[in-house]
Amino acid sequence: MLVAYTIADEFAEARTETYDVGLGGLAMLAETELPMGQALRLELELRGDPRPPLRLTGEVRWCRYDGGLAKYRTGVEFTDRTPEQESQLLGYIEMMYQLRDLGVL
Repeated sequence: MLVAYTIADEFAEARTETYDVGLGGLAMLAETELPMGQALRLELELRGDPRPPLRLTGEVRWCRYDGGLAKYRTGVEFTDRTPEQESQLLGYIEMMYQLRDLGVL
């Protein structure tokens, strides 16, 4: 799943990929270290999905440098989700499992 994130309006969005996602949050690869507790605005998008990106907010829970990838593995907890956002997120997660089972992912 693709993710775009930013810390505020005055900062450009960074784009990356998630490598784990659930109802409570996600793990993503970041180019820069993000401090624990940093609030983020997120947009999640499943490749090839015609629906608009899912907009969420989150907070960094952990960030560790991965020397093999030269990126920061970053854990983000979702915050202030609405029932509609949670339903959309669940749909994305179910679609990812279906694509994985078909061998697409």
